[in-house]
Amino acid sequence: MNTKADTALTDSSAQKMGYVYIVGAGPGDPELLTIKAARVLHEADIILYDDLVSSDLVAQFSARKIYTGKRKDSHHFEQDAINEEILRHAREGKIVVRLKGGDPFIFGRGGEEIEVLRKNGIGYEIIPGITAAHGASAYTEIPLTMRKVSSSVAFCTGHPVSKIQVPDTDTIVYYMVASTVREVLEAVASKGREDATPVAIVQNATRYNQKIITGTLGELRTGEKPVYSPALLIIGDNIRHSIDDTWYSKKKKIVIAGEDFSMANAADSVKVHFTCKGKSGDYTAVERDEPIDLEYINEIYFSSPSCVRDFHTAYQALPEKIRVKTADQATQEEYEMLFPNTYK
Repeated sequence: MNTKADTALTDSSAQKMGYVYIVGAGPGDPELLTIKAARVLHEADIILYDDLVSSDLVAQFSARKIYTGKRKDSHHFEQDAINEEILRHAREGKIVVRLKGGDPFIFGRGGEEIEVLRKNGIGYEIIPGITAAHGASAYTEIPLTMRKVSSSVAFCTGHPVSKIQVPDTDTIVYYMVASTVREVLEAVASKGREDATPVAIVQNATRYNQKIITGTLGELRTGEKPVYSPALLIIGDNIRHSIDDTWYSKKKKIVIAGEDFSMANAADSVKVHFTCKGKSGDYTAVERDEPIDLEYINEIYFSSPSCVRDFHTAYQALPEKIRVKTADQATQEEYEMLFPNTYK
């Protein structure tokens, strides 16, 4: 029988144990985060985030960030090491957010991580996110279901190649196909889909550099166009109802270098943030930021002379098509001096 002292000790030990949130960050656009996910991210002590989580998103929160990115043949953290990192911080009494691209339970290994938490007696909660298929569908105007066209849809993965599934549904969405597009299309063709079947490849779905490649099953099986990660493959007659001039393609893509005083209208623009030195705080994501693809950018806004210098260090030249705005005269002069060939 426990004494009051034993009970107090047990309660004290239990209070020291942390709590883990397994959170879906959505497909790329940082504004697609759910309200609940944003709340727990603000409350977190530790955020362990994946490769496909937007840098703009994690920069909004003050917790300590740990990058645990994994991509094919290039793992920063193996899954076992991620599990141990989650456990270590939870045992220290921390609120831990495991932030994953898309939804944790759709090709996100969320199930594996909660099994580890269960075995170790760690409290946890799962917060769903918008999965890549839903994001890609909305931002490309490719309906996954449509009356009289598609009444069924299946989500599959392009790995491993030896086990590619081809379900009998109107629409098939394949995740993680950057290196296996040809093999997936061959598997689909071998199951009897006609060469005329419409196909769409969506790269960087919902991000500023989203790219859509469309064609037929026959054309893309023999095509030579490279496909870059992250990429999603959609197959089905529903693609015939998409358009090139989508609502998302009409938005200006604006780089915000430094503080945002640009007055850009959210209704007609997409903001891409460039972190200037001295603005990052505890933001470790800067170490792994991918370069901004300037070919997709319409406008750049510089908030200070130091941001112009930082940007020039990363990008020595700007495409002529890019329009530049500056916060004040000193910033304008710095821009004219460092980018004389693009200043007009």
